[in-house]
Amino acid sequence: MRAVQFLFSGMMAACFLLSGCAQHPSAPPAGGAGDLSLTAPRHGDFGHYTLALTWQPGFCTGPEGNSCQADQPQTPLIGLHGLWASRPSDLIRAQVPVTTWWRKGCSLYDGDTASASPSLSEGLSHRLSEVMAHTHSSLVAHEYTKHVQCFGMEGEQFFSVASRLRDRFAELPSAQHLNAEAGTRVTKAELTSQIEADTGPLPERGVQFQCNKTPQGEAVLSQIWFTLKPASLDTFPKTDAFLSSPQMQDNCPAQFLVPQWAAAGAHL
Repeated sequence: MRAVQFLFSGMMAACFLLSGCAQHPSAPPAGGAGDLSLTAPRHGDFGHYTLALTWQPGFCTGPEGNSCQADQPQTPLIGLHGLWASRPSDLIRAQVPVTTWWRKGCSLYDGDTASASPSLSEGLSHRLSEVMAHTHSSLVAHEYTKHVQCFGMEGEQFFSVASRLRDRFAELPSAQHLNAEAGTRVTKAELTSQIEADTGPLPERGVQFQCNKTPQGEAVLSQIWFTLKPASLDTFPKTDAFLSSPQMQDNCPAQFLVPQWAAAGAHL
């Protein structure tokens, strides 16, 4: 018996040192199948998610100029705004307009409460500070209060999934090409084609673009919105993850500027 125990201990030590079997089989590796799923314990019968990614220089630009804090990171350029559940079926049956849901979100269930930051690990909090815009009030708290808490989803898992979906897009050739286009004007058709070269053919309004206006009135890219199947998040960014958005929400003209950060830390 002692010989067997010694042999087993030696095998485990070797396994650990070689790292070939250090990961327990019940814990899928990052990016593996099933590890980007979300379950909403309440009001979970919504039709789609909107994955809202930001083009940070444009997201921080508004008619009055810079709308982000002075400590806004200038990298990465592609950030995370949020992952938004569509209107649950009980609100549809109650004939609550979709625009009211967009405006009020979880306050329709929870009442108007002040934004509250979720309890997140130090590592995830740091990651979100890198990829979410430093708006004048906490964007993480706003997103949790408006788009997460009424569904009963745990904040750590939710923001982990949302940030990893962002990472998956940011790693695509089309996203890296977009980074290289900073400071130039592109057409909506060109940008859509580049994304579809990576994802495969997308349904109508599977991807939509949001633009802000500079103080001079020029349209600049601020966000990219993807319409996703709730049960297929793990297949993103492939075609099978996408749905056609029920609403037209694209407000960019046919051609627009992909802005870059201005010199000396000043924003566009």
